[in-house]
Amino acid sequence: MNWKFFLGKAFYKAQQTFIRSDRKFIRKNFPYGIDWMYDIKRVLKNPSVIIDAGANIGSVSLDLNFWFPDADIYAFEPVKETFDILTKNTAAKNKIHPVYKGLGTKNEKINIFLSWENTINSLKITEVNQGIMGSEEVHIIRLDEFLQQERLTTIDILKIDVEGFEFEVLEGCGTLINDNIKCIYLEVGYTREPTKVYFSDVEIFMENNGFELCGIYETKRNAFSKHQLWFSNHLYIKKALLS
Repeated sequence: MNWKFFLGKAFYKAQQTFIRSDRKFIRKNFPYGIDWMYDIKRVLKNPSVIIDAGANIGSVSLDLNFWFPDADIYAFEPVKETFDILTKNTAAKNKIHPVYKGLGTKNEKINIFLSWENTINSLKITEVNQGIMGSEEVHIIRLDEFLQQERLTTIDILKIDVEGFEFEVLEGCGTLINDNIKCIYLEVGYTREPTKVYFSDVEIFMENNGFELCGIYETKRNAFSKHQLWFSNHLYIKKALLS
């Protein structure tokens, strides 16, 4: 690890300490577009339902629990080994509910190839390559059907990090996307590749469904060409909440 990593980590830790004090002056003057959870906190006063699609080992769910301690967080993770770590990491938080499933367009069981790095496991990878360590059958469910089972009607925050499977998750929302989802946070890519949804495709979808782009976070550049953007995380909020 080089000095840039440690410097970035130190700046991030200092920033989190600063904004987590959440004083009135900070809430009013801290720039938007730096921390997506803090940005949402200043728009949504009391979110009650949060979906973490692609929760992995629970890091994002735990941060969401800090900012929104009264919200029920449903953390979806379909890979058994990763889900077990997620469950362990969030055991002390009774508002985080690990769900041993993935989200998609229909209820089904499908195989997922497992990467050497669990954060990049993807249902969009269909061929074995050098980074693949094995495969596993996982259970997929539609998000609208899950909400119906849980007797929930709205989603305040929908976070999606599923390595190219984002549109399948969104399609599985059904009519919820029209009026029952307030904020969507997801990863978008700037080159067309299987494990990234393309920026302009996401923009069209969000515009057609009444969302506005409110922030771009954690922009990464292509490892082989620093002139090219690779991916970033985008925050979309229903326009009706911004007026």
